[in-house]
Amino acid sequence: MSVRFPFGAPLVLVAFVAGCSELDDPNASSAAAGTVAVPVEVGAVERGPLTYRRTISGSLEAATEFVVAPKVGGRVVRLEVELGDPVERGQVVARIDDDELSQAMQQVEADLAVALASQAEALSALEISRRSVKRLEALRKDGVVSESELDVGLAEEVASQAHVAVAEATVARARAGLQAARIRLSYAAVTADWADDGGTRVVGERFADEGGNVPPNTPLLSVVQLDPIVAVVYVAERDYRLLSLNQTATLTTDAYPGQVFRGHVRRIAPIFKSATRQARVELELPNPDVLLKPGMF
Repeated sequence: MSVRFPFGAPLVLVAFVAGCSELDDPNASSAAAGTVAVPVEVGAVERGPLTYRRTISGSLEAATEFVVAPKVGGRVVRLEVELGDPVERGQVVARIDDDELSQAMQQVEADLAVALASQAEALSALEISRRSVKRLEALRKDGVVSESELDVGLAEEVASQAHVAVAEATVARARAGLQAARIRLSYAAVTADWADDGGTRVVGERFADEGGNVPPNTPLLSVVQLDPIVAVVYVAERDYRLLSLNQTATLTTDAYPGQVFRGHVRRIAPIFKSATRQARVELELPNPDVLLKPGMF
């Protein structure tokens, strides 16, 4: 891949006039007879632009690339996409065996049912203790029951309230566990997702096969964006000062002889690599037909 940067600067074009003088030598006429006349064009001095071009080699990279990995481990039941297939945002690209995750969710659902039953029992006991206290208070006014008997009833009411609080906390914990189990179960359907809605992307590589067991966060495949595409070149110090953002450039590659692609400077590194004394420059090129591929030289 070759990239050419044009830089504009004024150029003064000067036309020189060539002349000859006559000689008094008698042999001059005979010498002149054997000389071929050369036409000379005279023009005015003009000022025009000078285009300074630099040709630099580099390689193509995907505009964006990320690896899709499952958040839970297990056997890869199915890969929904193949190499080179288009991928939409949020699309399911692989499925992990979810038998254990489904069983875990059923267990948590059962725990939630037990917690709800305990909560209902605690609420019922609290209601009974409150009624008992009201009855004891009425009897205490009539002098039928003693103060100590009323205190016992009040203590039972407080204990029932504590049991209700514990039951409610148990229910909340069970519901949180159920939500976590549902989330983990959803992770069995591995999706390809990205922040911006940049349109369709494609599968660049596959790292796993169906039937294999993979631990969590093991790469399954990579997803790349090919339109636009990025050309990466490294420039020396003498050319660095002439670069600017959005500056135009043309690109050629051996894959398409004679075809020229046009782009612009997207990023310029603020530092030079100490080993090469060169700075990284990224060019962005439209690639609607996906002719250019990452890795091309």
